[in-house]
Amino acid sequence: MKSHFKQGLQYLFNSKVAGQSRLPWVDYAKGLAIILVAYRHVLIGFERSGLKPSILLINANEVFYSFRMPLFFILSGVFVTNSLRKRGVGRLIKNKVQTLLYPYVIWAIIQISLQIIFSNYTNAKRSLIDYTYIISQPDALDQLWYLFALFNVAVLYILLGKFFRFKILHQLILGLLFHSLSLIIDFGPWRDLLYYYLFYVLGVFLSSYLLDKNRYKIYASWKVFIIITPLFIISQWYFVNNESLQYSHIYLFALIALIGCCFMLNICFKLQQLNKLKFLKIVGYYSLYVYVMHVMIVSFLRSFFVQVVGIKSIPLLLFLNLSLGISLSIIIFNYAIRLGFWFIFTLDKNRILPLLPSDQNKIAKPNESLSLQ
Repeated sequence: MKSHFKQGLQYLFNSKVAGQSRLPWVDYAKGLAIILVAYRHVLIGFERSGLKPSILLINANEVFYSFRMPLFFILSGVFVTNSLRKRGVGRLIKNKVQTLLYPYVIWAIIQISLQIIFSNYTNAKRSLIDYTYIISQPDALDQLWYLFALFNVAVLYILLGKFFRFKILHQLILGLLFHSLSLIIDFGPWRDLLYYYLFYVLGVFLSSYLLDKNRYKIYASWKVFIIITPLFIISQWYFVNNESLQYSHIYLFALIALIGCCFMLNICFKLQQLNKLKFLKIVGYYSLYVYVMHVMIVSFLRSFFVQVVGIKSIPLLLFLNLSLGISLSIIIFNYAIRLGFWFIFTLDKNRILPLLPSDQNKIAKPNESLSLQ
């Protein structure tokens, strides 16, 4: 019975491949971050549909809000130096087009189209004009703005290094300047580029430390946990009671976000050390594909459980929407690539080859991550 269960998990989640990682802490971090992102979108869906989550659930969402997206940008910046060394400028930019810009456009079209078709059952009120927002106002497209922002940030970083010979110090100074300008240029894709560039560059700056395996015991230590936890609690309490910080005092908000990132990374290094909660690594491995699909899936689940099944309990709805929304995203992705629809997720087939039957996956290494990088 147990072996059949494991076989089922392997078939649905490709858990054997997804659970392998050269850097487990990265997949742990991305797994936790994407769960927090999905939590926010489930909760927002509840509020927009007239359900009333408790103040505790709402405050938890605000705590998570402060650091989950900065953490994604930091983690993505960690790998750009090695990627440049391996691929070079041209091939790396091509890779960003294939793995970030392309799925952003495809899934923005899919999501808008479904929201128009099923407008009577969704919270989003879409029209044909929303297709123009793919380029002009990505923030209006629910969760998908992030892919466009990460593409723009990564390409700008690469081009500045190539053509202007910007070193990391120059990039950090520029990131600080951009962060300030985000208060003035607060529209379209420009705001996201300016606001998050600093976090991406911080990821580049910290990469030599975060990728140094000799330091992992320190990062995972209880001493670090004891130091960072009070700072995390105090900073998040302050933010929850002063939410306007993200607009009025962005550098203080950035500091709060960085404390949250440090807290999360300490937990992830500890999980790597203990090799516990392995499902988080699997979720992190698939984070990109969970990201593009989960909003559509949880929207359907919310309508089904409330209107068809008649569930009224917010905690139960939250658990069902969150767990099934993430699980179904992974299952649908695996079924889609088995059926040959890998091209709706990426133009770089090598990224998904490890998850295909063994006779088709001889190009990519089995432990290459599919997650947001």
